[in-house]
Amino acid sequence: MVYDPNDMRQVVRNAFWLGIGEAAVKGGLVLATVLIARTNGPAGVGTFSVAYSAAMTTILILAIGQQEVLIREVARSPGGARGLLSVAQVVQSRLAWWFVPAAAVAALLVGNRELRLALLAFLPYALLRTATVTIGAAFKGLDRMDVEVRARGVEVGIALALIAVGAAAGWPAWTAGIAFSIGSAIGLVWLFTRSTDLADAGSAVAATTLLREGLPFMLLAVVSQLVTHSDRFLLAGLGVQTAEIGLWGAAGTIAWALLAIPQLVALAAYPSLSRMAEGGHLPRRPGLAASMAGATAGLVCAFVLRWVAEPLVMVSFGREFALAVPLLQRLAWALPGAFALMSMGSVFAAWRRQRVSLWNMVGALALSVGLNLSWIPSKGVVAPSLVAPIVYTLAAVVASAILVKLSPGQLATD
Repeated sequence: MVYDPNDMRQVVRNAFWLGIGEAAVKGGLVLATVLIARTNGPAGVGTFSVAYSAAMTTILILAIGQQEVLIREVARSPGGARGLLSVAQVVQSRLAWWFVPAAAVAALLVGNRELRLALLAFLPYALLRTATVTIGAAFKGLDRMDVEVRARGVEVGIALALIAVGAAAGWPAWTAGIAFSIGSAIGLVWLFTRSTDLADAGSAVAATTLLREGLPFMLLAVVSQLVTHSDRFLLAGLGVQTAEIGLWGAAGTIAWALLAIPQLVALAAYPSLSRMAEGGHLPRRPGLAASMAGATAGLVCAFVLRWVAEPLVMVSFGREFALAVPLLQRLAWALPGAFALMSMGSVFAAWRRQRVSLWNMVGALALSVGLNLSWIPSKGVVAPSLVAPIVYTLAAVVASAILVKLSPGQLATD
């Protein structure tokens, strides 16, 4: 493999901006959850966590994998950035025309009034954030990670300010969806003003091509999201009280915020890995190194999180959330596997082998749902805290085994 020091400097620069962005976004989510907890208690956190998880899943569906495709294709053809973005947006708009009304109808059918309003309030946010991450992806392909970070910073800052006002005024938890929607709208307006910087040499790529390339990414993202958050939907569907779901939501908010660490490294390296793969200079070694590094970092985070779990929960959420401490301590053991999976993800994607990750995560989702359905009726919110470490550890082992078994010919790009 030919070493290019410019690539390494660019990865470090990307990691710097993505680190700022992930700290702002994940930190903002934790702070929003804390504000809601202080005003609305565990029940409010339960409502917020279910609705926010639903919004994240909706965003992944509406994006239909175009962010990952844009990053890779713009990295390979910088002159066609705006044309590629336009085609990707056409693909997304075709899906949104029928999916958004269907999602609204589904939300209206939810029996719990607070949860119904929260789901509806977050629907505009899902649309707006989809547009933000898609435009941001075109800039990421040019190694301009700072553009989306700035837009998301505006979004989170405004949303938090509005949620803080709501907390002081005693507004219900569902209004957080309105706050996030307003913040995302203002951030998107700023981002539109920057999109003129994209090169406009046109694009010969057809919408059907981007759709075909994006579907595996979308399916992988949705399945991965469900592996992480489907337990909240299952808890609600099986009749667990919203206040108990709030305890699990508080634990999950803290633990999953740490996924920003491998995520920013994977995203920072993705454009460079894509260029290396295009030139035939990406062997198996980076994937194995990413797996080991991710697992090691996750294990360190798990030990630290278990050590600080009690004071962290008490200071952040208050004594009402004391029962979230053991949930968080158990969930911490999912981090080594989750870190390893995310670290390997960008390597598989650069090889155009995202389907490998997809089928692995489909198996993980099936195991997660099966175990949760079996254990939730008897264990309640304790069940997902036991299931997550099992599922993520097994999925990481399987992904590593697949990586070892792939031959050099199978690692070549199409």
